[in-house]
Amino acid sequence: MRREEDLQTHGLRFIQDTDLFLFGTDGVELANFAAPPAGARVCDLGAGTGIISVLLAGKYGCRVTAVEIQSACCELLRENSRINGLNIEIANVPMQEFTGHFDAVVCNPPYSKAGSGAPRGTESERIACFEEKVTFAEVAACAARLLSTGGKFYLIHHITRLAEVMATLKSHRLEPKKLQILRPAQNKPPHLFMLECMRDGKEAIVVLPERTVGIY
Repeated sequence: MRREEDLQTHGLRFIQDTDLFLFGTDGVELANFAAPPAGARVCDLGAGTGIISVLLAGKYGCRVTAVEIQSACCELLRENSRINGLNIEIANVPMQEFTGHFDAVVCNPPYSKAGSGAPRGTESERIACFEEKVTFAEVAACAARLLSTGGKFYLIHHITRLAEVMATLKSHRLEPKKLQILRPAQNKPPHLFMLECMRDGKEAIVVLPERTVGIY
């Protein structure tokens, strides 16, 4: 079933399809965390139906290329780009095969390793939630390949994988520079974190105050 959402910023609209993975607060938070300058060339890895791409292009004026393996998601991403009058380029390929050069890369990757956690109903949900098509190490390798020295990589991930994610990023010359920890409600433990990384950056990280956000 399809439905149209009002993104409540810059007149942006967004069509969702319940047969595909539905966007949540995490995608919106990541787009706002990245907030690249207008005109920046940005690659959205594993873009899904395009919530991050639409926000980056429509709210921040970025030149966005969306990379997504699922053809059905790409079709809806094209529609979301069109209804908002945006010019988002779409690459319907595995990110492991994608090449290019960008000022910044963003990614909301699968949070769970393949074979772990509670099963999801649809193939689209499984691909979005579990590392069935791409591992985090492959995400990091792709981001590093797309960036030159000084380029930025922004991601969101589950808090339980923070140590692993940071170690993987550093092994791919992506130095964590800014950390934002999120919690679902007051007095609840943190559940997500966002990172800004710099390709070939020097060691030094800023930790922002924790924030409470809606559950995705």
